[in-house]
Amino acid sequence: MNELHVLTTGEAAKYCGVNFRTVIRWIERGQLKAYKLPGRGDHRICVEDFVGFLRDNAMPVPNELAAASRKVLILASDPELTAAGRQALQQAGCDVDVAGDIFVAGTLMAGYKPALLVLDAGLVGADGFRILDHLRSRSEYSTVRVLVITPAGESDRQRWLDAGADALVAHPGERSELAAKARLLLEV
Repeated sequence: MNELHVLTTGEAAKYCGVNFRTVIRWIERGQLKAYKLPGRGDHRICVEDFVGFLRDNAMPVPNELAAASRKVLILASDPELTAAGRQALQQAGCDVDVAGDIFVAGTLMAGYKPALLVLDAGLVGADGFRILDHLRSRSEYSTVRVLVITPAGESDRQRWLDAGADALVAHPGERSELAAKARLLLEV
């Protein structure tokens, strides 16, 4: 499969089984995020935004689009955790980027548009619960899955799930467990 990054309104309409003018109305109403090509004014829709739109509206996601985004952002300050996580996720077929602090992570969230955020619960100088709260309160991040790496014996495991985490992995743990949970979250 060749990698898709953007769709035309006609392609989006075919996936939804509607007329392309309906897709244009969704865009004009702000329901579907898109941008216009300079000069011509034709709309283009990022695949990640389209998949998010389909999921938000309980519409089926075509297989070729569901697997389109395997982008993962690791937010961790521990170099050992970062290196091990990156290697495990790349071996699982993910496109991985790393942020060592929340400022860099915010920039990458906007531009890189990951499908999965791997968050180190022990991130130095940051409150992971506030990060989760921010992500879950913003519509543009509603489809981003969050996998939290917690210290072994963490007592707040349920609190992380209640705050919006999709899954947890203990650190130090098996790299295969991290890769397996990431694959599971990316395929949902």
